[in-house]
Amino acid sequence: MFPFLLPIYIATSTPPPPPPTYTWCVFQMVQVNTKEMITAAYGMGNVPPGTDLNGLCRAFYTRDIRAENKPLELISFTGTQNQTNPDLFWLANTTRRNLTSEELELYDCILNKGTTAIFSQAILDLMPQSPDSIRVPALMITAIDQINSPIMRYAAVVLYNTGMPIMIIGGLVKAWKLAVKR
Repeated sequence: MFPFLLPIYIATSTPPPPPPTYTWCVFQMVQVNTKEMITAAYGMGNVPPGTDLNGLCRAFYTRDIRAENKPLELISFTGTQNQTNPDLFWLANTTRRNLTSEELELYDCILNKGTTAIFSQAILDLMPQSPDSIRVPALMITAIDQINSPIMRYAAVVLYNTGMPIMIIGGLVKAWKLAVKR
C-alpha cells in the first residue's frame, strides 16, 4: 500500500543478534587398557570472555575425567571458543582409534606403567647397539647379551649414562689437585 515506507522500515529494523560463542575443551588421551587414541570435545557452557581456557580445561580434566579413575592418560588438550555449529564441531573433534605402531612405541612408558616400567624394552634399548660405540664397549654389550638379564642391561645403561660421567669428573678433579700440588 505504501511502498515508500518500506525502505524506512528496513533501515530502522534491529540487526540480528550475533551467533552464540561456544567454549570447548578438546582432549587427546590414550586409553591404556585398550591401547586406543581418544580425541574428545567437551562443551564448557557459558564462559565469560577473558577466561584462561587452558586452565579451565586442565581443571575440568582433573575434576571430571581423572576423578572417574578411568585408564586414560592425557596427551594434550586445547581450549577454544568458536561460533560454529556445536554438533558439527563435536563430530569433527571426537574420535576413537587404535594406536599405530609408532604411537605404541612413543607411548610405551604410559602403556607399561608400574614397577616393571623400568624394564620396558624401549628403556633398555637406550644402550647403543653398534660395536663402534664410544659410550659402551662392544665386549660389554656382547657380555650383557649373553647373560640376557634385564637387570644387568638396566644397570649398564645407568652406569654408562650416569655413573661414567661422574667418575670421569672425579678423576679429572683428582688429577688437577695432583698437578697443582707439584
